[in-house]
Amino acid sequence: MAPHVLVIAEVEQDRLMPATLECLAEARDMVSGRDGTVQVVLPGFGVTALAETLAEHGADRVTVVEHAALERFSADGWLQALEPVLRDVRPALILAPDSGYGRAWLPRLSARWRMPLVTNCSRAKVIEDGYPEAYRFSHDGRLHERLIWARGVRVGFMMAPDVRGVPAPKRGRQAVIEMVRPMLDPATFRDRTLRTLPPDPRTVDLVDAERIVSGGLGVGSADGMNLLRTLAETLGATLGGTRVAADRGWLPSDRFIGTTGKIVAPKLYIAFGVSGAGQHLAGIGGSQVVIAVNTDGTAPMLKMADLGVVGDLHAIVPILLKKLEALAQGSAAPAALADAVPERELAVAGR
Repeated sequence: MAPHVLVIAEVEQDRLMPATLECLAEARDMVSGRDGTVQVVLPGFGVTALAETLAEHGADRVTVVEHAALERFSADGWLQALEPVLRDVRPALILAPDSGYGRAWLPRLSARWRMPLVTNCSRAKVIEDGYPEAYRFSHDGRLHERLIWARGVRVGFMMAPDVRGVPAPKRGRQAVIEMVRPMLDPATFRDRTLRTLPPDPRTVDLVDAERIVSGGLGVGSADGMNLLRTLAETLGATLGGTRVAADRGWLPSDRFIGTTGKIVAPKLYIAFGVSGAGQHLAGIGGSQVVIAVNTDGTAPMLKMADLGVVGDLHAIVPILLKKLEALAQGSAAPAALADAVPERELAVAGR
């Protein structure tokens, strides 16, 4: 039977969240070769123009659920607006980003429908004979579970962001676009969003951090780690480190990275004085860009980095801080890390 897969779209600041487009790419793969259809439900207010982008990323049908009360997120509002639409559509499978929005309202739908709901999925697909299958991270990313359900079971998949990436759109691709205007009374909502605050990088969980500055044994002391803390705050990054650094008291115990600590996948990972033990490298494998600074040019960390700098962090970081301060004041052009110190003080290598 051809699967009908439905994706719940999320919008912030009038833009589709990348996690939505990742879900859409996953849904497209699920129906590929099976003559299935992909439908996207787009809740919000004034979001109709985004339907074209969804079509170019693989949607066959886009259902815009529009109401002024949906301009800001409310779990009650989304449930009241979307449940009737989903009941009419009767999708075989539902995909949504594993986000604060999804975790606020989808479990309620799951309970009402007695529908299995799988969080933190890295992959979702339909295998032979129509059996839904999911892979998900568990135990802080240390385990990868495989889950299979009986044919015909409706399943909700909450997809982990930044796993598969967003493929290029197919310009000019068309989709059927329909409008639904639900009858909603915001006075009945038990929750509402007043405003959205960005996370504080100083306190955000390392697992959720987009930028991480990390220190290892080569930092040398608590003072060295404090220097990295200043750099992290300047970059809007989160401070982490190795188990050895945490064992020495330079970091809290919940701030060390590796298979025995936190498994991270930031967009930018900068390591200072980290030699690159196997368990640490395994813990940063999902990082998009890795920069490493170490006095030991043979350190494994340098070999796996996108940019490796052989040099002393105590010489490099103060100059980096000055350059970043100049950038913030608009008096300097952007500079690469390799430009932060004189040539005589470092060597640069990249993978």
